[in-house]
Amino acid sequence: MPLGEKIVEPRKVAMYFTLLYTVFFVLLFLIYKNFFSTVLFTFIAVMVVDAVASLLRKVKIPRMMSTILSLITCFSLLLWGLIAIIPAAFTQIADFYKLISDVVEKRAWEQYIQGNQDLLNMLNGLVDFIKPSINELANYLIRTVAGQIPGALVILFFTILGTIYVSLYARSILQVVPLLYPKRSRDHVKSFLDELKINMRRFIGVIALNAVIVGAAFYILFRAMNLRYAPLVAFWAFLTNFIPIVGVVFEFIPIFLFSLSLGLEGMLWIVLFSVLIHLGVFVLFFEVMKGYAKVNPVLMIFAILVTGEIFGPAGVFFGVPAAVFAVVFYKQFLRSEFERD
Repeated sequence: MPLGEKIVEPRKVAMYFTLLYTVFFVLLFLIYKNFFSTVLFTFIAVMVVDAVASLLRKVKIPRMMSTILSLITCFSLLLWGLIAIIPAAFTQIADFYKLISDVVEKRAWEQYIQGNQDLLNMLNGLVDFIKPSINELANYLIRTVAGQIPGALVILFFTILGTIYVSLYARSILQVVPLLYPKRSRDHVKSFLDELKINMRRFIGVIALNAVIVGAAFYILFRAMNLRYAPLVAFWAFLTNFIPIVGVVFEFIPIFLFSLSLGLEGMLWIVLFSVLIHLGVFVLFFEVMKGYAKVNPVLMIFAILVTGEIFGPAGVFFGVPAAVFAVVFYKQFLRSEFERD
């Protein structure tokens, strides 16, 4: 070593290279949006498959067999959704939107809050304010869905392909990644990757489980109450619950507006059910996440807003992985620096 040359700590070397690779991939994702969507959904699917496989390994099923069984289970559910739920949901969108528009136009909520003019004026004013935005959002979604179907099919194909290969060869891939770092920093990189994988798998796994529970629960409720739109509501609840905190709001607004068309009793049943099911998955989430990386809800919301703004609609699903990455990155590389005297 030449005299006077400063040695950079291995931990800092690992941190700098991680930041470099992160910036590189963010720029790549910004340029190639379909590539970003494919990588994102492949990553989420792999984490879900890995979470299911880890449960199977706890009952002494070998690693490769547990991964194969997990892939079969997850893709069977996906195939069932593509055949039984999603087509039925899409055929109901126009009719459901017309019903919601009628509820808004007729101001169905007025019959439930008669006698409280101040509250009524506030709600009417709020609806008058957001109504143009609802119409614009509906038109935007229709145009976007119609225009993105070919690209979505390509993304779906490569997501399925990527999920299979990455799931089967995940260990080999994780062994290659540290080789992209200087040799003296690889121990820190391995520690970072191990913790990131464990926390990401648990975090995304429990979010996926919550989404399945909420979607299935709404499907059963609507079937039990003999209501239309069970496939559409179930699919919407499943999709929005992949976006923690913020997604619940997006889920509840159309369901609540629909409930106003059912009369007071029907509305109360749906509202009560919504509160109870989300309370249940909220408790489940924190029980499963005990002892793992704790992502502050404010950080989660901020991450969802930022990634949605940067990467578009698909970016909102990237908020949770980005928040988990930030927490683990801070814990592995930055916390010791901030705690130094």
